[in-house]
Amino acid sequence: MPNETATSPGGASRALETARTLANALWFPVLFAAGFMFCYLLPFHSPAPHELPVAVQGEEAAAAVSVALEDASPGGFDVLPTDAPEQEVLDRDAVAAYDPAHHELYVAGSLGAALQQTAVSTFTPVAAQDGAELEVTDAAPAAPGDGMGMSLFYLVLTWTLTGYISVIMLSAHAPHLRRRAKVLTVAGFGAFTSVFCYTVADVLDAIPHDLSVIPIAFLLTQAVSWTCLGLAPFVTKWLPGVAMTVFVLLSMPSSGGAIPLPMVPEFFQSLHPVLPMGRALDAIRAVLYFDGAGLWPAVAVLGGWLALGALLLAAATVRERSRRRAPGAHAGGRTGGAVSEEADDAAGDGPGADAAPSLIGRVTDTSGRPVAGAVVSVVDHAGRHVAALESGTDGAYSGTGLPGDRLTLLASAPGHSPRVARVTLDHGGLVHLDFALYPDDAAVRAPESGVSEGFLPVSGRRVPLGRRVREMNGGGTA
Repeated sequence: MPNETATSPGGASRALETARTLANALWFPVLFAAGFMFCYLLPFHSPAPHELPVAVQGEEAAAAVSVALEDASPGGFDVLPTDAPEQEVLDRDAVAAYDPAHHELYVAGSLGAALQQTAVSTFTPVAAQDGAELEVTDAAPAAPGDGMGMSLFYLVLTWTLTGYISVIMLSAHAPHLRRRAKVLTVAGFGAFTSVFCYTVADVLDAIPHDLSVIPIAFLLTQAVSWTCLGLAPFVTKWLPGVAMTVFVLLSMPSSGGAIPLPMVPEFFQSLHPVLPMGRALDAIRAVLYFDGAGLWPAVAVLGGWLALGALLLAAATVRERSRRRAPGAHAGGRTGGAVSEEADDAAGDGPGADAAPSLIGRVTDTSGRPVAGAVVSVVDHAGRHVAALESGTDGAYSGTGLPGDRLTLLASAPGHSPRVARVTLDHGGLVHLDFALYPDDAAVRAPESGVSEGFLPVSGRRVPLGRRVREMNGGGTA
């Protein structure tokens, strides 16, 4: 009956596995939706200045303007006295500077139209109090083809996105590519996107012609790509979420590109000095518009991210080598939970169970007791040994980063007769396969006439095929 099925152990197990499947499928879009609400809508819905640095020529004039701006917008501006207002803008110590003697406001159009408009609307009433009309001078104008001052932001966004998307796509579609090959691939792809995007922007006159932009762009792509490659073995299937959170959801509002940095909440302002997108934007603006002011601190941060990626890659390599040297592993079969060298690199690099086919199950004896330390050897259709998966104390085993292919599985354990099964894995699929091992003394030898239906010959014995428990999302048969 329906009610009995729903309350039966099998029904509860199916419901739980359905819930897990839906959670695995939907956690990323949920993160996407929540991230856009809290990281985009929240900081961008009503931008207002927060201690926006402006300079005013003369001590007395600066004090008077500071009082007026504090009354009009409490906490909105940080007024600095200066003797060279235009230089304050060019040195990037202020986003705007006012000369009260000539009622002249110096701005930097290359920082974006929104910041320029905010400065003009702020100082127009200041000049009007003296009965004068504000005169605006653009000390660092954007390129002729960049009317809104946003083109550079979109370039940096592209280089950041392609940096981490390339790693995710490699993990999904080339899971057995070795780590060093992946590093070379993302380096080549980063070089291509750096040159290609710069060339398009240069042809469109969206940025000034300066080839020094290309190495900064390449450094950004590698800083993001190497960090993602290094994180992959440690965060496994969570890599898309981690990468998007760090390099997109938090980086865009803190970059100062879409909305000027002094006009977003303080939380995002505090992230700007350490996240690569904003620092790459600072570095490229420095070489294009500000005669190198602020270049090297920004480049140092990008170099720090590249070093972090290199350290993570080294740590992942050391961890995998230590696993191959673990007790129970040997060079020939690599049992005891070790993975072949080729598969070891691949299995650790991808976003794990989400991006590559997965295999899970339990190894028990015929009475249902878990068999710990059993080895499930995985061989592809060409006869190559792909992996050796070891069961835990509860008999459970799992494999990620396995090829989307027809595989042969051999489950074996000391004192038990081995069992064989065949499965077909598809990308994004999950196959659940359990093995029940017979004791050696219970094994039945194959009759001379051949192998009966449902059995495969293994080491001269007739061994029942592994029982298929469940297939999900296009998993293969066993």
